[in-house]
Amino acid sequence: MIKGVKHYVEFSVGLFDKDKNGTIVEIEYNGTTYQYYYPPPREIFIEWLKITPEKCIAITISILLLSMAIIFPLGLYWGLKAGHKGGIPDRILLLLAPVFSGFPGWFWGLMFLWILWWRFDIGTISYINHIQKAEAHGSVGLVDHLVGLLIPVLALTFANITIYAFNVRNLVKQEAHEGYFLVDVLKGLPDRKIRRKLLRTVFPAFLTFTSYNFLNLMINEMAIEKLFDVPGIGYVLSRSVGKYFVRTAEGTWTQQFYFFGEGIFFVALVMTILYFINSTVMEALYLRLDPRREVHEEA
Repeated sequence: MIKGVKHYVEFSVGLFDKDKNGTIVEIEYNGTTYQYYYPPPREIFIEWLKITPEKCIAITISILLLSMAIIFPLGLYWGLKAGHKGGIPDRILLLLAPVFSGFPGWFWGLMFLWILWWRFDIGTISYINHIQKAEAHGSVGLVDHLVGLLIPVLALTFANITIYAFNVRNLVKQEAHEGYFLVDVLKGLPDRKIRRKLLRTVFPAFLTFTSYNFLNLMINEMAIEKLFDVPGIGYVLSRSVGKYFVRTAEGTWTQQFYFFGEGIFFVALVMTILYFINSTVMEALYLRLDPRREVHEEA
């Protein structure tokens, strides 16, 4: 049942209210009084997913940060080297970029699932089961969480690293036609200094690409959460819409659909906030690192 925006907003805000209690409603029917308990939003969420909304958001952010911590440095280095010198790194990137851009993150998740988990028993197929097994044998530590997130992070990294590197490579190729680049080459500057200068020049444009691509990265991450039973916002979305079977009076089974609008709105709200934060940070870095800013300040 679809409800108003006000109800969805109140539900999402109420998820973080730990002191809010449920309400008891009394209804009289045929002389008998019945009491119905309506739990608060937070209790509904925890009973439904067996996790708090804070941990749910933290898991999603953790996967994104771990993946970006790998994608950023490797993508920048690969793209700089391919765009500056060309050669084998450039040919490999030109070969892999169209291929990798055509496969979603869940495809790489299945590939790593077969290679790492099935063949070598590395990682896990279900984050929830892995954590529950660790809790049954004692306390859950950081290593347990990292093992549970290993394949999802690798899948998200592989799905995006060539795209980021290819973007940096194209930016460097464009800057290579500028006059200052030719002057630096004629001066005989070391490749390290030239790349450092190129990085400073293309980095603001790379931040702009990162800001625009963040939503695509997050959608891929949500699909991987569903695949590996990671209780993040993608897992919430997958549990908000579905179907189940009920037995009829005639003894047959019929299919019923359920729609939990509150969960979908909560996911959309979190995605919007994360995208806003990412755009704000990237824009602040862009304004700070843009070389043209120094020229305008000196003028």
